[in-house]
Amino acid sequence: MTNEKKFRKHVIKAAGTYKTLLDDHCALGDKVAELSSLLGISRNVLQQAFKKQYGKGVRDYKLMTRMERGRQLLQEGKDVKAIALALNYSKPRAFTTAFKKYFAITPTDFVKQLRILKKT
Repeated sequence: MTNEKKFRKHVIKAAGTYKTLLDDHCALGDKVAELSSLLGISRNVLQQAFKKQYGKGVRDYKLMTRMERGRQLLQEGKDVKAIALALNYSKPRAFTTAFKKYFAITPTDFVKQLRILKKT
């Protein structure tokens, strides 16, 4: 007997809507509470449905999308200050710390490696 929680259609649809928002606007602040309130469901239920549907919690998914977007912007030649601003980090240092924790390399070293790879 499984103890798996079933979610109503509107909850699953809300989780999909939130994922689309994060995919399109990864720099959003914590909008899960606002969205759940608009849809008449609790924040926790929306977060649980999101995790069940996508295999990651909202916080982890949001971090992943921000870091992937940051890496993409570095590959496009953007500087760290501009990226931090675009991704809604309070300071460039906060972005650098998050990037290093996520990818185990600083944004500056990542860019240096890109340059080396382009030369070869």
